[in-house]
Amino acid sequence: MRYPAQVPGICIVLLLAAIMSAAGCISSAPGSKGTTTTVPPAVTTGPSSCGFTTCHGLDLACGTNAPQVCTMEYQLGDKCRQYARCEESGGTCGLVVGTQFDRCTSCVEKCQATAGNNTADAFTCEASC
Repeated sequence: MRYPAQVPGICIVLLLAAIMSAAGCISSAPGSKGTTTTVPPAVTTGPSSCGFTTCHGLDLACGTNAPQVCTMEYQLGDKCRQYARCEESGGTCGLVVGTQFDRCTSCVEKCQATAGNNTADAFTCEASC
């Protein structure tokens, strides 16, 4: 290194520059008393839509109170959910499934029964459903 004595000085200048730029974001006008205003989070409202009221597994239910966000966990039977949907008809929200869903759920239930308490084996088996 050519100028090791100047490194601390450069670091201090960079630190001060960062503080000064951040101070512009949080400073208030001279002579004013700092006040804090709490802003409520944005809430999106609109018509309820028909959708799954459950996020995971084979226990499917439909309704107009579907969650906007689900967890990223994976539960046994989630693979079969792709073969089901919720549909609004005649003013009601109902579950629509077909033969692919029935075959998939039957397979997953067999995997669960065969694997018993061994979750890893159940998931491995489900992959072949």
